[in-house]
Amino acid sequence: MSTKQFIPYDQWSLHETPLSFTLGTDRTGKTQIHMHSSHGDVAIVTAPGVTMWPRVDGDGNYGTMWGPQDPKKAKFTLDLTDQPINNEENHNFKQFMALLEQIDDSLLEFVYENQMKVLGRKNLSREEIKMLQIRSVRPKHDKMSAVLQCHSLNLSLPKYGYQMGAQVERKVTVCDHTGKALPHGQVSPGDVVAATIYANQVYTGVGGDKFGIHWCFNDVSVVCQRMHLLAKTDVNAFGQTSYAFAHSYVSEPVAADAQGEYPTGQFDAQE
Repeated sequence: MSTKQFIPYDQWSLHETPLSFTLGTDRTGKTQIHMHSSHGDVAIVTAPGVTMWPRVDGDGNYGTMWGPQDPKKAKFTLDLTDQPINNEENHNFKQFMALLEQIDDSLLEFVYENQMKVLGRKNLSREEIKMLQIRSVRPKHDKMSAVLQCHSLNLSLPKYGYQMGAQVERKVTVCDHTGKALPHGQVSPGDVVAATIYANQVYTGVGGDKFGIHWCFNDVSVVCQRMHLLAKTDVNAFGQTSYAFAHSYVSEPVAADAQGEYPTGQFDAQE
């Protein structure tokens, strides 16, 4: 059971609770960055957002196109986006994104002040270092048109972890919107969900000299399933023209008579 203190995103204030960064080294002597707050770990309850590619149960991303072939290396994954909910802008998620931007900026400032130790570089401007930073929330564009579709936060959690030197299997608790655990709860694409997340580590050296924050998640709250969101009722693009042969849609299929004939005015099904 997690002992992290998860603070709701709208109760975080980096002015009242600033982040602290320290430098350390790993077993190979590589420089590491440790990030903390007065609460301890940087652990947040996110705002609700639309998820598009969730894999929070079963084998996670094992065997998928981008997943591992070794089940012991499987991860649970969850993305949170700022897509509109019921055709309205998700202002709560915008506020959450602003908090993550501030956290990223705090890390950026620390790396800028310690660029020689962290990046092995010197005399880089703040903007040059920002180009090396992989931000927590990233824009997603349409591959064909390059049009911005949404902004996305990608989260992951290894399915297997170590406790007392033994490898144990993790499970993600799926809850309803009140926090009550759902024994057979599932998270599906298009659902609106919130999650408990924490900064697992500050990584450096990715792709040479890239750096950023790896965010993990513990539990997921299904705030609203996709099936309960408002469905589209009109497509204005089709209402801009009219046709002489247009007719109201008939929901019940038209049946043929005993001779296989259709009522007057209906097309022959064989034509």
